[in-house]
Amino acid sequence: MMDGWRVEAMTEESIDPVVAIETASFLNPWSKLCFLEELSFKDSHNFILKLENSIQAYQIVAYLCCRVLVDELHILKLAVHPEHRRKGIATGFLSHCLNTFGTQQIKTVILDVRSSNSAAIGLYQKLDFQIIGQRPNYYFDTGESAFLMRKIY
Repeated sequence: MMDGWRVEAMTEESIDPVVAIETASFLNPWSKLCFLEELSFKDSHNFILKLENSIQAYQIVAYLCCRVLVDELHILKLAVHPEHRRKGIATGFLSHCLNTFGTQQIKTVILDVRSSNSAAIGLYQKLDFQIIGQRPNYYFDTGESAFLMRKIY
């Protein structure tokens, strides 16, 4: 990662800023309770990205929630604070996290993404994910389809 950035495990103490990013990022955001429950699962791996600011403090600007099932990593959530988007942060953060998992016998990474979310689709394709299927009416709020994307190591 770049200077001034730190990747850390998500903890209960980091949930409130994560929920704020989640709420600003998704039509149907996870609640604080959802994130707390996710932290409790043994196969869950959750990360935050902190940016050092001018007063030598760190601000959470992104997060990633995923689960490992045998040799497959399933990305559940990835979001960057709206003020920090379109700066390559998601690419660097996700790439860093995937490289970490690459040493742990992961053979496949999968995720679902809104079919209209061209920015996210472009991000994943840049990191060698491919669309391998479509889930019709996946999102209950709009009835929109999701693309199933996969990266094979």
